[in-house]
Amino acid sequence: MKLKPVSSHSCSSSTTPLSYINKSSVRSSPETSDCYATDLTLNSTNNHIAVLTIPNTIQLFDASTLKPVSSLSSTSNNFDNNNSSSPLKLHSLQYAYVSPYTLFASTNKNLVLAWDTRTPQLETIQLNGCADTHEFLSVTCNNEDHLVAAGTELKGDENVGISFWDLRAPINKQLLGYYTESHSDDIIQVKFSRMNSNKLLSGSTDGLVCVYDVSKPTEDDALEQVYNANGPVAKCGFSQYNTIYAITASNAFFIWSTLDDNEQLLVQGDTDYDLLSADNVDSSVKPSKVIHHLSSSHATIVDILADSNIKDLLPSIPQEAKPYWPLLMCDRMGKMNITLVLSNESQPTVLSIDSPHSETLRAAVTYRSSLYTCGEDGQLVQWQPSLINDTNENNQQQTRSKKKFNKRKPY
Repeated sequence: MKLKPVSSHSCSSSTTPLSYINKSSVRSSPETSDCYATDLTLNSTNNHIAVLTIPNTIQLFDASTLKPVSSLSSTSNNFDNNNSSSPLKLHSLQYAYVSPYTLFASTNKNLVLAWDTRTPQLETIQLNGCADTHEFLSVTCNNEDHLVAAGTELKGDENVGISFWDLRAPINKQLLGYYTESHSDDIIQVKFSRMNSNKLLSGSTDGLVCVYDVSKPTEDDALEQVYNANGPVAKCGFSQYNTIYAITASNAFFIWSTLDDNEQLLVQGDTDYDLLSADNVDSSVKPSKVIHHLSSSHATIVDILADSNIKDLLPSIPQEAKPYWPLLMCDRMGKMNITLVLSNESQPTVLSIDSPHSETLRAAVTYRSSLYTCGEDGQLVQWQPSLINDTNENNQQQTRSKKKFNKRKPY
């Protein structure tokens, strides 16, 4: 096992890979205070982006201009009723894949809500949980829009699970079934694979990331792999190069290969040199061949920019640098970078970004050549590949041409 401590001097880069082209406030009105974004999701046609804010509102924006489109509400569930003794709380958002206008939200009311965003003020569809009331922390939909899954908060000592609904069922949308044996604490994230409608991933504060084939008849049959992140999972998902990743609440990250049954850990890292030391790592965690200790100057790992078209967002990255995983990082003042970690022993490359954010980021999503970020400063920002290098090259070419022209004799 090789330890690769990262020097910010040795791996920093003057390259600015992204420039922000639009930004917008997520506040529903100028008078709204303490309004910050906690989650966002982009629809399948890339024309609408939905942002979840605190207090509980969902704002819709045009994805190309970031101009506000509308807000969502639910009249029967006290969606915006601050006077309710038990107001509705929203925890996460997910657009459907086939239908670009269907938006799901997990709630604390034993419900997953679904909106048709073309008619935002009309009543929502309710996906009802089991009789033993749960608080749903996460939600996802498969790429056929047939199945919706939601992860619950731990209730009592061992009551936690993943609930399922079949959207082809009658309008009452009763619970289809649930998994209750795989996790022992809050299920923070659930994600269906975009490539396989039956593959589901779940991440929990119990430190485990589980992968299921939901076409199997029982949970025991469905559970295919269990990965140990050695700490409470904050973010996880399917990533490029046939991998799965997890980011913990203490800013450690893990990347596993899914090409074999050995749960091969390819890369791991942290922002604290002692976090992954031998004394702190669970002996059941299989060591990776590469460990990166990242600079703590950008202390929060927001997410891994996991997208099959990541080369469109970062075209300046040499193709021979693959396989690499871009970690979006920031500090509490909103200063950002993209840290490229590779599966070999090369040191990560840190690409600094000039950011309009002023506080910690909470969520990010990519689509082709665009990145969208939101955070505690109440700003939604759109990014695209920087044109600075191209502009500099053009200016240098023009300067050389002028010099050559000036050397010509007047006759």
